[in-house]
Amino acid sequence: MKIVEIIPQLSSGGAERFVVDLCNELCKKHDVTLIVLHNIHNKDFYINEIDHRVSLLVIGKSYGFDFRLPFRLYRLIKNLRPDVVHTHMVSILYMALTLCFQKLPCKLHTVHNDARAEASGFVGTIIRRILFGICNVRPITISEESQRSFADYYNIESTLIYNGRPPYQRTSSLDNVYSEFPRLSKASTIIVNLARVSQQKNQIQLIEAVQLVREEGEDVELYIVGSIIDQEIYDSIVGYNYPFIHIIGQQVNPRDFIKDADAFCLSSLYEGMPISLIECFSVGTIPICTPVGGIINMIQDKVNGILAKNTHVLDIKNAILTYINMSEEEKMQMRLEVQRSYEKYEMDTCALRYETVMLQTIHGVK
Repeated sequence: MKIVEIIPQLSSGGAERFVVDLCNELCKKHDVTLIVLHNIHNKDFYINEIDHRVSLLVIGKSYGFDFRLPFRLYRLIKNLRPDVVHTHMVSILYMALTLCFQKLPCKLHTVHNDARAEASGFVGTIIRRILFGICNVRPITISEESQRSFADYYNIESTLIYNGRPPYQRTSSLDNVYSEFPRLSKASTIIVNLARVSQQKNQIQLIEAVQLVREEGEDVELYIVGSIIDQEIYDSIVGYNYPFIHIIGQQVNPRDFIKDADAFCLSSLYEGMPISLIECFSVGTIPICTPVGGIINMIQDKVNGILAKNTHVLDIKNAILTYINMSEEEKMQMRLEVQRSYEKYEMDTCALRYETVMLQTIHGVK
């Protein structure tokens, strides 16, 4: 098959991470082209991880809404004549002209977040409704909760395919990646939050929860590993001036940080199926998460992780304390369950499911 994957940019993020991994897996058997709408900059974190067999096309989109871009994409896809066009994130809006008026054997769009959050407003919703309902773009959702939110919002069925990540390979030569960064105590419990600093990831509540845990006499330190998206939230975190909070920034080896941590914490307000949680599963570190989006489909509370009751400070604090108060035997058993959970989310399995859906769609099988 000739497959075209389209994404706005390659900055660090779960959807971007997923698209590069998917391209790298599909190109083992198929002709894969990755179209990136924005120019490539230093912040395009995954550019060097793209397999040499993947053809990369950079469009050079203008800032703001680029009215010429839909026509440029229309001509490009017409010349490429792919069997499959697969859009991600806001790229579906720029591809609307192509998806509506070109006869393409297979048109897919993966919904990487809660359906309402991804639609981001009235216009985006209307365009997506037309594409899913009239133009035969097949929606792919990434968790049971994601699928439910899509059905509730659009009243349209979707195909469920879990996200995936390749197996973990240590990238650091250091015995402990945390030796690079300041640490208050060697005896402290290290919790890593692998997430961009943004409102969605709810880091202010997480920091306040860690502070409450420390007030109860627990030696806990929090490392935030991810890019700075919201400057105001970042400034607020710095303003706390807590010595037990370490903002590391984005790293090329994020799974090394999760692997060497005592626990992983994702305090999000909403999610689709977080790639960072799959990365957590792949290294066998115990996750502590808020019960949002696909997380509730991935974690069985007190079996392969710990689920907070909600997204508020006290809920996150109590979830962290639940982890701290577990016996070493209980933690060891939970780590085994975490590692078993990863089997559902391996990238080769994920890519095979996408390949199957692509072939079914081309041959008219629903």
